Amino acid sequence: MKIVAIKNAKNEPLEFIEVILNEKNITYEYVEIYETNEVDKEGTHYIILGGPMGVYEETKYPFLREEMSLIRECFKQKTPVLGICLGAQLIAGAFGEKVYPFKREVGWYEVYNHQNDSFNINLPTKFVVFQWHNDTFDLPDKAKLLFEGDVKNQGFRIGNLIGLQFHLEVKKETIEKWIKMDKKLDGDSKKQIVEKTNLYIDDLHKNCKIMIENFLNL
Repeated sequence: MKIVAIKNAKNEPLEFIEVILNEKNITYEYVEIYETNEVDKEGTHYIILGGPMGVYEETKYPFLREEMSLIRECFKQKTPVLGICLGAQLIAGAFGEKVYPFKREVGWYEVYNHQNDSFNINLPTKFVVFQWHNDTFDLPDKAKLLFEGDVKNQGFRIGNLIGLQFHLEVKKETIEKWIKMDKKLDGDSKKQIVEKTNLYIDDLHKNCKIMIENFLNL
């Protein structure tokens, strides 16, 4: 087994997923596609990570086209792909669905789990996740909605492709770094996010472990 993690931005690595893969002695490597514009196609599983750009900015960021091409190829070959945040939006975009600015979700939000698939069957019916996005997407035809929230499409599956709008992988230190750098959040909002991070981070990582184990078994 070889995991290829595709980075769309320097500051968005695998985070807690690295911990899980190291515990399982599973080989993984990063592709910094924002620099290479190329994808290693030797992976058994792919994880497409987040980034500040939108799928609709593929002219400005041509590597997004390469990722969507990879996604379509993986769908044909039944190769598992996990898309996180931008990664989920790229899966929708790869199937020709619209990805567009909608509602800014930053912080901790509850999602509802439909418990209707091998990927999400062992998770709680409701749980809290970390969000950091402005865009949403239309669900691809024949995709199964796995999770929904205030912004409805929070997670879906189509074939061996899993898209998650929320971040399951972030560590406490990363959240603190992101909110410190964000100029749109006021002081009270930042304080509330820090307090909720202390409350929810352990459960997030527990659920992350379940989801990654289920993904590796696809």
